Amino acid sequence: MKKIVILTPVYNDWDSFAILLQEIERALASSGLVVTVVAVDDGSSQVRAFPPAMVRSLKTIRRVEVLTLARNLGHQKALTIGLAYASENIKGEAVIVMDCDGEDRPADLPRLLAEQQATPQAIIFARRTRRSEGIAFRFFYAVYRLFFRLMTGQSISFGNFCSIPASLLPRVVFLPETWNHFAAGVIRSRLPHRAIPAERGRRFAGNSGMNFIQLVLHGLSAISVYLDVAAVRLILFSLGVILAVALGFGALLYVKYFTLLAIPGWATTVAIGLALIFFQAIFFLTFLSFLALTSRSNRLFIPAKDYRDFIFAIETIRL
Repeated sequence: MKKIVILTPVYNDWDSFAILLQEIERALASSGLVVTVVAVDDGSSQVRAFPPAMVRSLKTIRRVEVLTLARNLGHQKALTIGLAYASENIKGEAVIVMDCDGEDRPADLPRLLAEQQATPQAIIFARRTRRSEGIAFRFFYAVYRLFFRLMTGQSISFGNFCSIPASLLPRVVFLPETWNHFAAGVIRSRLPHRAIPAERGRRFAGNSGMNFIQLVLHGLSAISVYLDVAAVRLILFSLGVILAVALGFGALLYVKYFTLLAIPGWATTVAIGLALIFFQAIFFLTFLSFLALTSRSNRLFIPAKDYRDFIFAIETIRL
């Protein structure tokens, strides 16, 4: 492996990005690689700056390209646009996707690349083995993973930090599912992939922009990749509720008309409650059915074809 591309979305985190360049240089200095770094500026409001002394000191990183998006699209969409751009315009034996803030550790790059070289026909993800967030964040992250498994039947144990071989990159950028959630899109595509353990790093600068609301949106984006599967599972659940309500009504009618048992006074309240649940389940079932049918007729966003519409400017820094 001689030439690789490192792709990272950046939103108002240019101090971290400058440190990231130095850390990549330090991690790969003895590798003999030629590295191109592609930073996807996700509609930042801060002015970016690269310290001249730091830039001149880089040797392994030969080029830095900054793609400025026309507006803020979010982390997942920004990296998908970057992948489509890299696939069409930059040649390399592998593309590595990582965050710019240091939580994806540059020190893990040699291990990731070694695994990629040993398994050249698979995408290699880094699975975080230890997280440093607070207890509340880790609890809700575990809830997100559990809910994802319940809704989709799949498990997700890794994020965006990965190495994509050049042979699979043209297929990855034709996956419409990656527009909403990159990792879930790869899982859904059934492209060959595997994960190696990697610890979560600490931020280079500033504070994390991930909060509870963004975590919820991130989880919903992952589930949206499996919208049809989730809809079918919820439809089956609704049918189960309808069947249970019907059995409850049947039990009440049987006791009233076919036995000598006395009907308690609260049976009417129970019957009304069952009727409400029955009609709500019918409505929910109908809604989910139309949602599943509508989702199959929508036009899909194909990153390889549509990414150019979102790029406002391209700046190349040759080192």
